[in-house]
Amino acid sequence: MSRPALDVSALPTTAFGQRDPLFWGVLGIMSIEGTMFALMAASYFYLRGGASVWPPAGVVHPGLGLTTANLLILLASIVPMALAARAAKRYDLSAIRLWLIAATVLCVAVLAVRWTILQHLSFRWDSHAYGSLIWTTAVLHTVHVVTGTCENLLFIVLLTRGPVEDKHMDDLWLNSLYWYFVVACWVPFYAIFFLDPGLLATVR
Repeated sequence: MSRPALDVSALPTTAFGQRDPLFWGVLGIMSIEGTMFALMAASYFYLRGGASVWPPAGVVHPGLGLTTANLLILLASIVPMALAARAAKRYDLSAIRLWLIAATVLCVAVLAVRWTILQHLSFRWDSHAYGSLIWTTAVLHTVHVVTGTCENLLFIVLLTRGPVEDKHMDDLWLNSLYWYFVVACWVPFYAIFFLDPGLLATVR
């Protein structure tokens, strides 16, 4: 017995934004990783509340200029990423390449400054609980920046060599969305770690 067939040939082969299942996957990843960073922040205040001296003796600020520059470059990287996402909605490949290259240059600058900051820390990860918390959080976030930089490079290669498909435009948009999350995560940690009154008192 034959059954009537449903013709879906006119439906789009790709979805954009919230209609794409990958969007919800990325949202889930951000929720999980955001919870992890929230736990790190909560641990900081827990340790701070139980310490008689904070930060521990011998800890000095790695440099207010360095840490602030790191944050400002990170914030500036949002602009080219947002422009790349906007270009992806227009399927403007040349504009996407341009803004992704600009964003990647800023990402590399963030990593260079972050490396310098880590070199200026006056304690090791195993010096005390404070050191373990700072190093763990900084390294975890740096891994996110490295991952975002590598994703940008892969997209640049794809856009240059091809083949480029419709689904890649949504991937680019989601890549930008995730980068906003990476940047937003560091803003509170900049304030918590480097604007702590006890640490500011040690600025050289």
